[in-house]
This record gives sequence, C-alpha cells and structure tokens, in this order.
Amino acid sequence: MKGIDKVRPGNLGIFLMLVFVLLTGATPVVHAADTRPIRVVVDGTELGGVSPQLVNRRVMVPYRVVAERLGARVSWNAGERSVTVTDGDTVIRLTAGQAVAASNGRQIRLDTAPVLLDGRLFVPLRFLGTGLGWRVNWEAATRTVQLSSVPALTVRVAIPDGVTALSMVRLLRERPPMGRNVTVSYEIVRSPELLAAKVVSGEADIAIVPTNEAAIFYNRNIPYRLAAVNIWGTLYLISSENISNWQDLRGKELYTFGRGRTPDIVLRYLLAQNGLNPDRDVTLRYLGSVTELAQAVLAGRVKTAVLAEPAVTQVLTRRQDFSVVLDFQQEWARATGLGVSYPQASLLISNAVINGYPEFVDRFLHEVAQSAVWVNNNPQTAGVWAEGLLTGMTAGVVEKAVPRSNIRFVGAKEARGAIEAFLTVLRDFSPEAIGGRLPGEAFYFQR
Repeated sequence: MKGIDKVRPGNLGIFLMLVFVLLTGATPVVHAADTRPIRVVVDGTELGGVSPQLVNRRVMVPYRVVAERLGARVSWNAGERSVTVTDGDTVIRLTAGQAVAASNGRQIRLDTAPVLLDGRLFVPLRFLGTGLGWRVNWEAATRTVQLSSVPALTVRVAIPDGVTALSMVRLLRERPPMGRNVTVSYEIVRSPELLAAKVVSGEADIAIVPTNEAAIFYNRNIPYRLAAVNIWGTLYLISSENISNWQDLRGKELYTFGRGRTPDIVLRYLLAQNGLNPDRDVTLRYLGSVTELAQAVLAGRVKTAVLAEPAVTQVLTRRQDFSVVLDFQQEWARATGLGVSYPQASLLISNAVINGYPEFVDRFLHEVAQSAVWVNNNPQTAGVWAEGLLTGMTAGVVEKAVPRSNIRFVGAKEARGAIEAFLTVLRDFSPEAIGGRLPGEAFYFQR
C-alpha cells in the first residue's frame, strides 16, 4: 500500500485495524489498556521478536516465529491465506478470518479467528501451543505466557468388547496422536471381571465400564472420575409372538440374562412401571449370557427374549419371524419422565492423569467424542473396521446394529442428571448394585 512508511505512530493502531477489516471482513477487538508488553517464555527462555497482541482478550502471536521456535515446520498458502504447522504426526491448519481450525483433519472451533496484522498472520497462542503438545499458562500479573514441555506420558486404555468398543473403533483403527511425548495403548478386554480388575489395580489409566460399576469403584475410594457417558442403552425385547405392549406380556414366559445386574434391574423396573409384578405376572427365565440367550433363540427354544445389540441384529438377520417389540431405551425415557435413555457405559479417567495431564485429557475426550459421531455417520466403514478388531462382529451386522446401539458421547456435567436417576433406580432395587450410596460431587469430572 502506497504511503505505508509515512503512517505516524499515533495512527498506526487505526491503520492496522483498517488493514485487518479489509483483509478479513471482520472487526477485531485489540485490547491495549495495559501497555506493558506480553512476554512468551518457553521452558524458562523468553522468545524475542514475537510481539504478541491481545485480540478479543486472547494472546495472538505470529505463527512462524513461535511455531519454528517450538520445533515445528510451517508453510504459508498465500492464495488461501492459511498456514500449516507440522510437528511429527501432528498437522495443524489455520486460516485468516476463520474461527475453525483443523488438527489432523479434525475440525476445532477457536475462541478467536487468526488475524492478519502488519502483513503477518497472528494465531491464538494457546491453541497453537497445546496443539503442538505444550502446556500453556497465562500469568496476568506479569503479562507472561509460559509454555512448558509436558513430561513423557504413557496411557493405558481398557475397553470392553462389543458395542462399547465399537464406539471407539476410529481410535482403535487410526490411533490419532495425542500430543508431544504421549503414548497411548489400547486393549480390548473380553472379560468384565478382567476389566474391573484392571481398574481396581490401577493397571488401566482410562477404562469404559458399566455406569453402576463406576459408582462402585468411587464408593470403594478407587481413584477415578467419570468423564463421560458413551453408550445409552442397547436392550430390546424381541419376540415371535403377538406382542405389542407391556400388558401383552402378562402370563408369558420371558427369557433374559444378567440376573441381578443392569439388564435384569432395567427389565424389572420397566415391568413394575407398566403395572406388572416381575415375580407374579410374568415368568422370568435366566440364561448365563447374552450370547447363550441369542443361541437359544436361534435354535427355536425361546419365543420372547431380552437381548442387547449386536445380538439383536444377529438374531433378526437369521430369524425373520422375530421382531423388536419394545425398545427399553424409549421405555426408560418415558417411565422416568427424563426424556433420555439410561447411561449404560461410562468412561473413567484416573485422578493421576486428570490432575497431571489436563491437555491430554481434553484432547483424548475430544477424539472419543469425534469417534462416536463418526461411527454413527459411517456405519458401513465402522462395520468393516470392527470386523477386524472385535469379537463376533461382522461388517454387515455392525452396519445394521449401529442405529440401535445408541452410541453418543455426553460429558459428565451434561449427563449427571440422567446418571443420578439411573443409579437411584439401581440403589432402590439393590444398594449393592452401586456400592451402597449415590456418588458425591467428586465422582464427576468437569472440564
């Protein structure tokens, strides 16, 4: 622009504002009430030549000088006005004027969009630093941003086989990077007892467990917190008989599994809520596992049964005379008046990881949430991947089972009401089912 070298210092701020508006079409709010310079310190060494700016109350820095000082490679696309920052397996892309960035292909919303100031692209320092695996802290008293190396971390994730593992299939297949010096190992655990043992012994840093077991662990002072709910119920009543509502079950023989456990408690609760006494109005027959029950249905020995996905789809695919007659998730939402299903499986994170590695926790939970969305949007591919990773999962069955698997990531804060309602029902049936009492505030991890 002609005359740029003649802009007086007093008008420089106005000029930069005008340049920003012309280039991005947006209006930044640059806060300059405190005239002290902002310092950027990396592992105790101050970076020179950075000249950070406060934009919309966020510290913004020129991408190249900071990214390269952090050991990353950078490239600038003038046509798109975008920058790509690469550090090992991590690839971050930011674009001037856009409040959505990409990290390894995942879309992440920013508090403040990158801005062009004085011919340089300024990007949010916190997003850039944490995205490259650094710990970022703002010290308001000294107007200093501290970037610190995160100590090496190895995280062991234990996941039960079946639908719960299906919710994580994208992570299991792609193994997305979780930050500098972070190694994550995933184990699919076939036995519920072995999974519980890994949590109790601390052998698993992260685990997905039945929500009532999470409460039991808390009440036993095992140092984990519930971070999210992944699965919102997978139970269905299927039958070859003429059944359309709860009253049609009166006098019937009903097969189920998991005596005294969640499937049994949910069934008994719903029977009672619909005016049926589980011990008088129906005859309950218990088999040892959902797999054994599915085999009995396929063999023609059972006419009406409570099954869970993916066994429901496996049976319906081979027995055309069977159909789903009651959706326990919908029935629970109606019976409780909450409008939501019961939180069947929840994600636990050890207190040591939560307290010591908050950046990793945020990144991991984001990836888990994205995996759940991806599975629901890509059931065919999820089926192909699951067939190679999970026991008894065939691609065709998974594809059909996904809509009934109720895979949905909900953080502990948002899910708390549904969790407490579920645990209350279990406690009233049998206090031992949740470890004796409802968990306290510390049970729930809130970001």
